[in-house]
Formats: sequence, structure tokens, C-alpha cells
Amino acid sequence: MVGFVKRKVKSLTLGEKLKKIRKKAGVSLAEIASHTKIKQGYLKKIEAGNFEKLPFDVYVKGFLRGYAKYLELNPEKVVAQFNKEVGIRANVKKYREKSKNRTNFKIPNLTITPRAISVFFSAVLVSIGVIYFYLEVDHFSKEPNLTIENPGTNKTVDCSFIEIIGFTDFENKVTINNEPIYVDSEGKFKELIGLQEGPNEITIEAFNKFERNTQRIVNVVANYEPSILGEKIEEESEVSLEEDKFVMEIESRESSVWISVKIDEEEKQSSIIHPGTILKVNAKNKIEIDSGKARDTYVRINEEEFFVLDEKNKGYKKVSFDKKGVIENEEKDNKN
Repeated sequence: MVGFVKRKVKSLTLGEKLKKIRKKAGVSLAEIASHTKIKQGYLKKIEAGNFEKLPFDVYVKGFLRGYAKYLELNPEKVVAQFNKEVGIRANVKKYREKSKNRTNFKIPNLTITPRAISVFFSAVLVSIGVIYFYLEVDHFSKEPNLTIENPGTNKTVDCSFIEIIGFTDFENKVTINNEPIYVDSEGKFKELIGLQEGPNEITIEAFNKFERNTQRIVNVVANYEPSILGEKIEEESEVSLEEDKFVMEIESRESSVWISVKIDEEEKQSSIIHPGTILKVNAKNKIEIDSGKARDTYVRINEEEFFVLDEKNKGYKKVSFDKKGVIENEEKDNKN
């Protein structure tokens, strides 16, 4: 009679898989921490599977994407595995809590008096005060979290702009090259930044309410030819105003601004306007402008006075014009 031997097959967790791949590649945690700007302690907790000891899941996903990119893995597959493991853990925890609640227990007899109530609420208030004080001191002593998901360090692009994407604590303020940007309720931020041809140094900083800050510097090299829009404007810089057309001039005064222009029903064309540069276009019926920095985008129609697209909005705004002026506008909720 043939006997069968039972063997327990253990599948590796996400953290164990990452650790195995890292060791096989001969890479240390210190090296990964240095290149990804993720704290080495966080990387250890990820490999150990101690996700509950890490910041909110939105930050953990950012750490995992950075870790995966460095090991040349698919970031989205790694995040999907993380979501799966977190879901399994949540289900196990829920099952255990239900099992625990089924346990019969006897409630002891309690005598509630006004004095007991007073002592109880006094203890609760003191505990809340102590916890609040501890949290405030902890926030004050720690540097704010700041994770840059895109771009990586020393990136080279073939266009005149790049999108900065990152995460921080939602109550923190974030600046890019000293310009405040919008942070959503989950701590995520994204911003289009204009690039000059050649090397560009982008400084990203996060500030908490105690003005402690964390800084990241990203270097990007932009290799691009002048855009189609820029070439067209240069050729038509001496535009003659026909009776059935109108001319619009667009400029920035303090910083480089990304814009997209749609003339009548033609295809949209994008460009970066640098301070001191004026773009001139003409149209028969309608000009539609998308600006990455509405407060530093100035326009005028048919050589009248320049006016700012939106003096209160530092972020994105979309505006449509005809020869008489503004006909409709749209903006994102990113005022600072």
C-alpha cells in the first residue's frame, strides 16, 4: 500500500517576495532608500509585512511603486498584490471579531453614582488632553512626509513640460519652486511645470503647521525642438487684422507658463510661454485657451489693454474668447 505524505505549501507574502528579489539582485535596503528617498525603516516594515505600522495606505502605495520601479518590477501589479493582502487581513480580522462577540460573558453588577460619573468624565478629559498634547509634540518633532511618484531623479524628456505627482499629509502645504500648489484631501498633489531647454532643477517642499519642512530636488533634462505653436506664432508675428478675424496676444510676466490654444475648430496645440515672450494668434470665430497658471497669464484682443486670465487662481483655468471678449470659462479647484 502506497503511503501519502502531507506537505504544507507556504506562499510568499508581498514583503517576502520583494525581499527575495532584492537579495537576488544583490541590492541593500540602504541603497534603495538612498535612490527612492524612502526611509529605510519603512522598507524594513514593508518586507516584514508590517503595513499596520506604516503611514496611511495612500503613502504605502507610493512607497511600493517607488520600490517596484527600482527593482524593475511592474508597480501596478505590486500595488494590486498589496490591496489583495490588505483585503485578506481585513476579512480575517472581521471574522475573528465576530467569533469573539459570540463568546458568552456575564456583565458584572455596577452601581452608578453621580460621583462615579464625574470621576469617569474627568478621567476621559484628562486622557484626551494627554493624547492631544502627545500628538502635537510628535507632529512638531517629525519632518512631514513627502513622496515624489513622478518624475524619478535625473529624468530626460523630449517636451517642454512635466507633471509632478506626489503625496504628503493632507494638512501640509506643498510648494514647487517656491510656488504653492493644491493638495487634495488624501494628500495627493499634481502640477504641470514648464521646462526650459536643457537641465532643469525642480525643488519640491512640504511644510507642516509648525513650519517644519521636507525638501526633495528633482533634476530633469528637457531635449525638445520649438513647438508647432511657437513656430507658427513666430512666422505670424506681424499678423494683419482682416475684417472677419480678430487677433489675440498671450504673455507671462513672472514665470514660465504652460498653455494650450485651440483656434476655431482646429486641433489644440501646446507650448510654454517664458517671461518676456508674447504669443500672437488670430481666429475667425473663437480662441480657446488652457493655462497651467491662470494668475500669470495675460491676454489682450485686437491690441486693447492686457488683462489677467484670473488674478486669484494660481492653477489651471480654461477660457474661451470671441472678438468681443470672454464667452465661457472653466477652472479646477486648485486655488491657494
